[in-house]
Amino acid sequence: MELFFSERGDCFHCHVGPEFTDDEPRNTGLYTVYPDVGLARITGKDEDVGKFKTPTLRNVALTAPYMHDGSRKTLREVVEHYNRGGEPNLNADPLIRPLGLSEREVDDLVAFLESLTDTRFIANPALLPPR
Repeated sequence: MELFFSERGDCFHCHVGPEFTDDEPRNTGLYTVYPDVGLARITGKDEDVGKFKTPTLRNVALTAPYMHDGSRKTLREVVEHYNRGGEPNLNADPLIRPLGLSEREVDDLVAFLESLTDTRFIANPALLPPR
């Protein structure tokens, strides 16, 4: 948790509040060239290419695969993407930069993300789809 909320981990700028999202569209440097242009499909603006809404991290361990297109299969792959600083992209959010986290810190961040998941709700009959 300490790393998540630190300038080193730098997750807290976009994943804020009780839902761990600012609901803002951002380009996270997932690709150099985006096959899906994201927000630009709606706005028609070049600066919006590759921008997608910041998702909540609540119950994130249950929502694989990750990223807007499911291109990251595990939380570790997601954290490693951010640790590398993403791919070169003119529209990448200024917050996307190499983090320089150690393997241990990557493990710690993944463990924190997994702790944001409450598995009790998946067995709650009141929350299951209707039959």
